[in-house]
Amino acid sequence: MKHRGYQISLYERNKMTEVVRLLGKNLWRGDGEQNWSYFKWKYHDNPYANQPLAVIASHERSIVGFRGYFATIWYLGSNDNRVVILEPADTVVHPEHRRNGLSVAMGNFAMDQFAAKCSVLLNTSAGKNAIPGYLRLGFVSLGKKAYYRRSSFSRDVSVIWRGVLKRQEKEGDLPASRRNVLFGEFGDVVVSKSPGEEDMSRVAFSKNELPAKIRLLQDQVFFRWRFENPKARYVFYFYRQADAIVGYLVMLVSNDMRQGFIVDYGQERDGAIGEILDHIAKMAEFEEVNILNISVDDHLWETFKSREFKKWGLHRLVKKIVFNEQPILVRPVKRQCSEDDWFLGDLDIRNRANWEFKQICQDNV
Repeated sequence: MKHRGYQISLYERNKMTEVVRLLGKNLWRGDGEQNWSYFKWKYHDNPYANQPLAVIASHERSIVGFRGYFATIWYLGSNDNRVVILEPADTVVHPEHRRNGLSVAMGNFAMDQFAAKCSVLLNTSAGKNAIPGYLRLGFVSLGKKAYYRRSSFSRDVSVIWRGVLKRQEKEGDLPASRRNVLFGEFGDVVVSKSPGEEDMSRVAFSKNELPAKIRLLQDQVFFRWRFENPKARYVFYFYRQADAIVGYLVMLVSNDMRQGFIVDYGQERDGAIGEILDHIAKMAEFEEVNILNISVDDHLWETFKSREFKKWGLHRLVKKIVFNEQPILVRPVKRQCSEDDWFLGDLDIRNRANWEFKQICQDNV
């Protein structure tokens, strides 16, 4: 497809080196080897895509734009009723070629190309500057994201002050005793560096009863691939009873080891997540623990609330005032869509109540 002198086309595997270089210089942090591994894991190794789902923009034989999509499988009530959902992921345009509409052009081209393979576009990680472009592409908001946190007032002040100074703490700044999570068995809680695909998948499917919702498919294939992200550090917590795993929680750990983000969880028996949270609090290995508001229903919130998690605090208030809270965005993949395209079965994708989210569905965790 031609657009203002640019060629918009599907990404091909032999373009990987040039695309990773473009991303590394203009979007990603990290060294070249890590960026290479991350791109390969995210786009080439995704088990839910037969080929990398991405679009490039070229000018005079050079790639100047890239837009990638992160494919996952979701199901509607029954595990047998599955759909592929795409999340717009990494988008970059070379600085010399911006303000030419390339981001929107690549997005429109992608919708035309991927409509036959996928049903829905779900964006859970759009930045503030990207949101107007997504709204022009016809996305609608499902509500805004924010973190519920267990932290202290002094910790919040420290985080805000470092943000004002634009200073990032490094792992080396911490005393040695604070740089490591202790792994092993602690009574009924097991802390591991590795996912237990079989146990986690069984627990994830154990309580998917009515009412029907749009839920992320978390089978063994998902767990085996998803936590191989080379840019992330995870800790896996398991709770067992009578030698059987009945609950799990996955923590994404910040680079400075001070923050933990609960990106996935499941429990076969009520109380399992609470027991894991109690262990995390007892070990005091994180100065703050966070969970995304979209991941917590009213029932689960009571578990977090009783363990001193707060919906509001100084940190969230400042972020809301200064940065605003960003929305979850959704639309059908079809560029020209009818009212029927906004439904998966009987479920309206514009209705937040029809979704069950966990942060692990995001491409950037």
